[in-house]
Amino acid sequence: MRHLIRGAVLAAGALAVALWPAQAQEADRPIEFVAPRKPFIVVGPSEAQLAVRPPAGATVVAVSFFVDGTASGVKKAPPWTFPWDAGDGSAGHRLLAVASFSDGTEARASCQTVRVTVNETEEVALVNVYAIARNTKGGYVTDLTADDFKVFENDRQQTIDRFSAERRPLRIAIVLDTSLSMQGDKLKSAIASAVEFLNILEPGDEGLVVTFSDDVRIPQDLTSNRSEVEAAIRKVEAKGGTSLYDAIYKASERLVEFEGRRVLVVLSDGRDEAANGLEPGSLHTLEEAQERALRNEVMVFAIGLGRSLARDAKALRANPTARAEELDFFGRKPLVAILDSLAGTTGGTAVFSPGAAQLRRSFEEVATDLRHQYALAYRSDDKRHDGSWRAIKVVVSRPGVTVTNRKGYYAPSDVPVRRKTR
Repeated sequence: MRHLIRGAVLAAGALAVALWPAQAQEADRPIEFVAPRKPFIVVGPSEAQLAVRPPAGATVVAVSFFVDGTASGVKKAPPWTFPWDAGDGSAGHRLLAVASFSDGTEARASCQTVRVTVNETEEVALVNVYAIARNTKGGYVTDLTADDFKVFENDRQQTIDRFSAERRPLRIAIVLDTSLSMQGDKLKSAIASAVEFLNILEPGDEGLVVTFSDDVRIPQDLTSNRSEVEAAIRKVEAKGGTSLYDAIYKASERLVEFEGRRVLVVLSDGRDEAANGLEPGSLHTLEEAQERALRNEVMVFAIGLGRSLARDAKALRANPTARAEELDFFGRKPLVAILDSLAGTTGGTAVFSPGAAQLRRSFEEVATDLRHQYALAYRSDDKRHDGSWRAIKVVVSRPGVTVTNRKGYYAPSDVPVRRKTR
């Protein structure tokens, strides 16, 4: 939720960052980092070293090196070493190496830099906001500058310190409903559409797969290897109830500690409930799931599947207040209102597909939204660490332009937040 930058008075040479591989490297992997490999101190210019082992009968075509998602070098022959600059240690960096082999396969290895704790003299908190701008016809507005934006926190205008219209790295969770109601064509279409959606991933991005039915599972944890994400999606099966809120809560927990966009794409065809339809399917409530996403700075993009959902979505948008307050026999909000709330509050969007045949288009809408985001950051003028909710409003001076962004954040707190676990 908060990006911390610390200034310090240090002896010469003591400012450093520690590095380690983002995933455990095994000796038999086709590519792995030799340096950095274990935690060590580095600052300024450095060199990454890689061990590359092509598959039997194949040769190395090229090895590409990326820093924070930006291409920083390509080699077609050893030594597999690449210079890079660690900077002053005020920010972490993500290193990625991609090896292409003559048999058409490729392999990846990644490392993540982190900031160490130093003698703290000052703390400046940056609040990050990602915004999507649209005109009156719903089209994207892509030519705005920092001067076109104004950001308000609790109705007080803030100073925008950082602005970018360039693509930021993604850490994305694909969260799929695998309850019994999804079996058949629904699940087949969901798998095909989710796999195609992975085209949005670029070098330096990370993904994971979360499924939910009676419980929540992570068939593929965080990885920069798209093939691993795709393989996990293709293996999902339908069974049981719908633990929607637990899935959102758990996925949000996995997206923390990342210098870039944290995105959760959730697909569901039904409300949170057990297989018997008489009790909740999750331990966590809607409010707890939404709060966890907000605290972890996660944008939720929701896809609702079903003819009745698509019909209800149209009615909700025609009369938001009346439909949102409508409750069912058990006193529960309509699923459409729930998905709209999750997405709207966290800065994402909700789309609704009437059937499996239209599901691919829904995923495409989410992907297009993610390709049209502005990144803004500001230093809050409220320095209190009281854990309070602070509302964010982003407006654009250009007439007829509206903005989608997260509705606020929880301030840092000197008292640890208690987390409910299953």
